[in-house]
Amino acid sequence: MRHTTSSAVRRAVIAGAVGCALAVTVSTAAVAVTPGEWYFDAYNIQTAHDAGFTGEGVTIAVIDSQINLDVPTLKGADITTFETDCFDEAGEPIPTVSTDIAADHGTNVVSLIVGSGAGYPGQTGVKGVAPDATILFTATGRSTDAGIVCEPGPDTDSSTIPPTPMADAIYAAIDAGADIISISQAASAGGFNTEALAEALNNGIVVVTGVRNDDSNLFDQVFPRSSNGVIGVQSMDSNGVIQGYNSETAPLFIDPDTDVVGPGVEVLHQGTTVWEEQRLASGTSYATPVVAGFLALVSDKYPEATGNQLIQTLVRNTAVEDHEFTYDEDGLFGYGTASATHMLRIDPTKYDDVNPLIDPDGTSPSPAQIADPPARYGGAPTDTPTDGPTSPTDPGDAGGILPMVLLVVGILLLVLVVTAIIIVVAVRRSRARSGPSAVGPTSTTQGKDPDHGHL
Repeated sequence: MRHTTSSAVRRAVIAGAVGCALAVTVSTAAVAVTPGEWYFDAYNIQTAHDAGFTGEGVTIAVIDSQINLDVPTLKGADITTFETDCFDEAGEPIPTVSTDIAADHGTNVVSLIVGSGAGYPGQTGVKGVAPDATILFTATGRSTDAGIVCEPGPDTDSSTIPPTPMADAIYAAIDAGADIISISQAASAGGFNTEALAEALNNGIVVVTGVRNDDSNLFDQVFPRSSNGVIGVQSMDSNGVIQGYNSETAPLFIDPDTDVVGPGVEVLHQGTTVWEEQRLASGTSYATPVVAGFLALVSDKYPEATGNQLIQTLVRNTAVEDHEFTYDEDGLFGYGTASATHMLRIDPTKYDDVNPLIDPDGTSPSPAQIADPPARYGGAPTDTPTDGPTSPTDPGDAGGILPMVLLVVGILLLVLVVTAIIIVVAVRRSRARSGPSAVGPTSTTQGKDPDHGHL
């Protein structure tokens, strides 16, 4: 955005917005409103709800760890759960729904979309930005200190490569008619995952993912945040500062996969060691579902808009004012700060039905894969009937067929190995970007959104 106001004026606006937010917190302490709900006022969510835009009629698939449907804020929400073939180290199945406190991550991610705000006695629960959206939830395992656990089942044939839980979850979302997929976790960039993502994008489904929270594995291609065609979401605080960028102990970190920034620092989180306790949590995991919820509000108002047009309006209508379509070359804000207010003001159907985040030279998936998705798990293409009769095999021809089969298998294995090497060493996808930052940091407020408070 080309700003006409001075840096001093922008800093004054930010300071005023923060001061108002603190005043609201103090004056409403008696009704247990916490600072962790700052995003609700800062992004004018209640105004959108009062205008009738609540995400109704929009289906969001959330892929995460387990979920606890018994927390008060999720009571009455429209949530359908799906199971994947995940087992723990003892060979016991890991269910999608759980009341174990290890389910707190997935529970809070969903709450930021459809939470009613109801809490345990004396509390206000997590408020969702699109409370009337439909949620399709799949857990890809159980969250642990070492990561998400999901082992193959005890009856799994070790001679085959089983479909990944992430791919299963994406396919389930496609088959159930999801409009948006929100993923606040990472997975290995396996072929099945890429194939599933290609099919989702081919179906016009918006895929929203969180970028890295730190510089670990910065140059690795990690699914899905480094994948072609997805929305990478960075996180910022109530002052408009990118997470961690205002501390001497957290040096400036820039994630090259950032497309937009959303609220995700010090937001309300239900559950610590027990579900009744609350804390403030931070990370792109929380900004991601909020941005997905913003898109649901826009889709609610403009139901004729395609998924690609929703992505267009997200990256073009950042912050509150109309501006030139530019990318922050410093890498902090991407195309800018996601703004439900701005998007609700603009009819997205005026944009081309094209995903602007698909790099024509990108991989994992490539544009060719997105245009013509590979078969699921190496089977028949999804648009090819598989229930018809097959030709019988003549046992007498087995000796003549075997060498040809072995040759074909050898070629396929070679192709897979080469493809894997290319994916590992491939340079991060480049995106078409032009001009200086429209919403990036100024020389006096590094890492701070100059238009925060007008979102």
